Amino acid sequence: MTTKPEDSTKYVEELKEWINRQPHLPKNLGNNLLLRFAHSCYYDLEKTKKTVDMFFTVRGACSDLVTNRDPQSAHMQKVMKIINLSQYGISGNRWLWVWQLNDPGLENYDYISDVKFFFLSTDSNFLVSDNLPEEDIVMMDVKDITLRLLTKINLSVARRLAKYQEEAMPIRLKQIHVVNAPPFIDKIYGALKPFIKKEITEMIHFHPPKSDTLYKYLSKDDLPSNYGGTRPSMAELKEEVIENIARNRDALLDETLWRLVDKKKAESSIDSGSFRTLAID
Repeated sequence: MTTKPEDSTKYVEELKEWINRQPHLPKNLGNNLLLRFAHSCYYDLEKTKKTVDMFFTVRGACSDLVTNRDPQSAHMQKVMKIINLSQYGISGNRWLWVWQLNDPGLENYDYISDVKFFFLSTDSNFLVSDNLPEEDIVMMDVKDITLRLLTKINLSVARRLAKYQEEAMPIRLKQIHVVNAPPFIDKIYGALKPFIKKEITEMIHFHPPKSDTLYKYLSKDDLPSNYGGTRPSMAELKEEVIENIARNRDALLDETLWRLVDKKKAESSIDSGSFRTLAID
């Protein structure tokens, strides 16, 4: 297990110096986020630099997903009513990210708004959180999923989102659990699998409704009450996420937050190889 080094400030300062030499990168990363990047890469500075670069590069290619996302807007309020998100620390210095859809028939579900809500909630967490988990675990409740989802997914966005989650987010992803998985989940998974790296697919565990297989990986003391756990319900946990987003609303609405400087202008003065074009469409 890798723990936070005593001289962790050294990593932050070295990253700051490197970022300052990269004209295409913005300079508005807080110390907590820089340390989180280093921690997520097990304090390998070269790997950390690549992850930071990818973080901004993918976000540059996803500008439509990190703008027009005011939590008070009608389209964001609509998605917040049908999706419960939670993110909190659990035993073993781990962090649990939970997504739960509450929209039988997918009458109100909008994939783009869902992805925007994801970016909004994770950005809000990264803005203020100083936690450095040893492991990050994702849990997705697909109880209301139907094959209609295949008509809702935007494959271009799904590809960009997968790239961001796999190579750019400052987390140590170790497990992905899909709970209440219906028999036809293989058809939906099959449509998305080409965008997912093999090492990520190996982390995915499917749990059918009414099964207890989830408890082989997560204690009931770590789970929301919806899943037989002792934690608050997903609806209650979502309120904490919404409150955190509301507190950081001004920063999250800033169009320059974690955005690339003019890429074309910067590329001419960037050291060879320091900026990698992202071909994801």
